[in-house]
Amino acid sequence: MKLRVGTFNVNNLFERPKVMELEGFSQTGKEVLKDVSDLEALLENTSYAGTVGDEIVRILNKYFHKMSVNPWFRINEIREKLYSVKQDGSGITLKAKGRSSWLGWVELLKQETNEISIQNTARVIKEINADILCVIEVDDRLALRRFNDFLLRKEKTQYKHAMVIDGNDPRGIDVGLLTQYPIATIKTHIDDEYKSTSGRLYKIFSRDCAEYTIDVGGGKFVHILCNHLKSKGYGSPASNNAKRKRQADQIVKILKSYDLTTDLVVVAGDLNDTPGSEPLKKLLKLKNLTDVLKKVDPNWTYHSGNQQIDYILVSQPIADNLLSVTVERRGIFKKNNPTFPEVTNSVTQASDHAAIVIEFNA
Repeated sequence: MKLRVGTFNVNNLFERPKVMELEGFSQTGKEVLKDVSDLEALLENTSYAGTVGDEIVRILNKYFHKMSVNPWFRINEIREKLYSVKQDGSGITLKAKGRSSWLGWVELLKQETNEISIQNTARVIKEINADILCVIEVDDRLALRRFNDFLLRKEKTQYKHAMVIDGNDPRGIDVGLLTQYPIATIKTHIDDEYKSTSGRLYKIFSRDCAEYTIDVGGGKFVHILCNHLKSKGYGSPASNNAKRKRQADQIVKILKSYDLTTDLVVVAGDLNDTPGSEPLKKLLKLKNLTDVLKKVDPNWTYHSGNQQIDYILVSQPIADNLLSVTVERRGIFKKNNPTFPEVTNSVTQASDHAAIVIEFNA
C-alpha cells in the first residue's frame, strides 16, 4: 500500500492577526509582538508596583495614548479596568494594582485573509494530494472543517477527517490534521511543563506537539506528531533558541514511546530553524529518524529562498520504503520562483512556506 504524508504551514485560513500579515519578519511586526509578549508577562505579576507598573505604562502609552486607535491589539477588560487615558490625551494612568484587581487579557486584532490566497492554499493542498496532512497555523477546528467542506471540496480534494486541538498560542495559530484515514487516537502535549530556575512552571510548547495515530488498514498504523516550534520573529535570539531547543528535546522524549526501527512514525511541521542549528541538533541526530529533505536539492521551504525550516522526519521503516519527496513551492510569491497563475503578489500567495509531501510503501 502506498501512502502520502505531508505538512503545510497555511498562514491561517480565514482570519489572521493583522500584525502577522506584515511582510516577513518586519521590524514593526517584531516590535509589536515583543511588546505584546512583554505586556502579557508583566500583567501576570501579583503587584504592579515599581518597575513592573512603569513598564506596563510605557507599553500602554506607546499604543493607546492620545485616544488613538491601536490597529494591532487591544486589552480585553472583563471586570474592572486596567488603565484609563488622561482627559487631555497626554498619557495612561494605571488603575489596577496587580493581577487580582482586574480580569482581562491582551488580544491581537484580526482581519480576514485574502479570498484568492485561501483558494491558492486549497490549490497547493490539491497538488500535493496527501493522504495525511499536518496543517500548521490553523485558526481553529471549525475553520479547518469549513475550509475542508467548501474550499477543498471545490478542488475535489476533500478529506474525510479534519481535527484541531486548540493549543497554547493566543493568536489562533494552531496545528491540525487532515486525513483520509480514521484517527485511532489523539494525544495532546499542551500541558507539558518545565520548571524555571525561579521554580515557576512554564508550558514547553508554544502551540502543541499534537500526536495522532492513524489507522491505515490491514492492522497498520501511522503515528504522526504535528509541530510548530518557537519562531525567531521576536524576543531575544538566546531566549528563542533556548525555548526551541527545549521543545525539540521534548519531542525526542515523546518519541521514546515508539520503536523507530519498526513503527511507522512521522514528525512533521514548521520547526522554525535550519538543519545545522543547535536547538534542533538532538532531534535531527536521533537514531533511526531521517530528515527526508536531505534527499532534495534545493531543500528550501521558506520564502527567503535559502532556508529549510519545515520538516518531515521519518522512522526507519518509512525511510527504507520511501518512494518520493516533493517540495511544492508554487504557492509562494517570490522573484524567480515559478508560481500558480493565481499567485500574483505576497497578498494572494497561499503561504510564505512551501508544502512537503512524501510517498512510501507502508
